[in-house]
Amino acid sequence: MKKVHANAITNEIAEICKGIIELSKRYPIELDDYFIFIFQKLSGKSVELVGKINAGWLNSELKEKDDARDLDVRAIFYEVKAKCMRRPSADQEKALRIKEVLDRYGMKITEDSYTIESAGVRAMLSDLNAPELEDCVASNADFKILLDNAEQSMAEFDVSASKLIEDKNERENAKSASVVGQELKGIINNELLIYLAAMSKANPTKYKPYADVVNTLIEDSNNKVRDRLAAFKRKKEKINPELN
Repeated sequence: MKKVHANAITNEIAEICKGIIELSKRYPIELDDYFIFIFQKLSGKSVELVGKINAGWLNSELKEKDDARDLDVRAIFYEVKAKCMRRPSADQEKALRIKEVLDRYGMKITEDSYTIESAGVRAMLSDLNAPELEDCVASNADFKILLDNAEQSMAEFDVSASKLIEDKNERENAKSASVVGQELKGIINNELLIYLAAMSKANPTKYKPYADVVNTLIEDSNNKVRDRLAAFKRKKEKINPELN
């Protein structure tokens, strides 16, 4: 049987595992304790690998939460600025009092690093919720809604940031995805495939259908790996013609 290509990368190994697991549902092998033992080991390691690969989504989610927070913070500044530009009135005077608070922070707060922005936004929201500004905030229904939105987006950002910190700590104390991928490749090449090859000869009726489709799956994946390597080589030769 074909073995997983030596140069298969983590995502490619994960795809192979996914295919092996899905094919086992269509070509089940039952009443074989050793096969079940290997397959459970492969499945567990596959779940671990996919979890590590998917860890990157947290960074993307945090960026989305920060963008939402920035939007809500800017909306507060724009709303107050619009109210301050109206003719003198009691509402304008209240808006000017709120503006005094906002001017201490400035809209540029949204351009700071996550940590600095978070500290600044929390302080700003705390100042805007101070008892002495209660009447000013209450006088503008739209402003109160925008303030609530900013508080909510700030809370959602904090949740995502906490998840990212927890995930980072877990990954720093655990094996990397590439290490798990190599372990998984070893299970496939040195345990599952060797066993399937032997049992396909000993009991072809039971094992060969599954072994054949797994073999085709791995062969297709290996061809993709070769195509990827060839494309990388061509690109490298184009960038560095002196290597030809």
